Amino acid sequence: MYCQRCGKELAPGAAYCQSCGAKVGEYSPADWWWTWRRERWERHDWEPIDAAWGAITGVGYLIIIGLMIFWYPDVFTLLVKYVESWGTYGHPVLPGHALGQVVIFLFAACGVWGILSSGGRLALTRRVARPLRGVVGGLFSLYVAFILTSFYAKAINGAGLVLAFFVGLAAMVVTNALISFFLPRRRVPKQMPTT
Repeated sequence: MYCQRCGKELAPGAAYCQSCGAKVGEYSPADWWWTWRRERWERHDWEPIDAAWGAITGVGYLIIIGLMIFWYPDVFTLLVKYVESWGTYGHPVLPGHALGQVVIFLFAACGVWGILSSGGRLALTRRVARPLRGVVGGLFSLYVAFILTSFYAKAINGAGLVLAFFVGLAAMVVTNALISFFLPRRRVPKQMPTT
């Protein structure tokens, strides 16, 4: 059992916390809310493993970009032609099939990597909310790759693609908000610094 005020482990049968002196079981909802919000916004509680996972995740995305350039060496030419097409139409349009395949690859690879790296972070760190938000982001990337594949296969039209994108985006935002609000950031209570 842990102290609801400071997060330190309590001795069995203790009436008071040995660390902060709080009476066991005497903690108001307002105190809990304040402590939760304060811990949520603290930035100094990073552990070395958190920084390492951030670096690993970043390197993974750089590898994906390198693979994209390797498999699609004409990607920059396609991008230039795509941007030039905006002048022809007077507004941005959906990219052509060749550039669309590059975009699908990028979203699919980033989605898979996002899920794998977030799963690793969840398994190896004490974090909860951040890895789950990463999984949601990875699933959204895979969803975008799927709807783009459907668009280029002519299973849905441009309006259907835009509608499906915004529905998926809204679902991701709502899910992330629920994760941030209801799930703890860490698995183990952390002692709050004294003020």
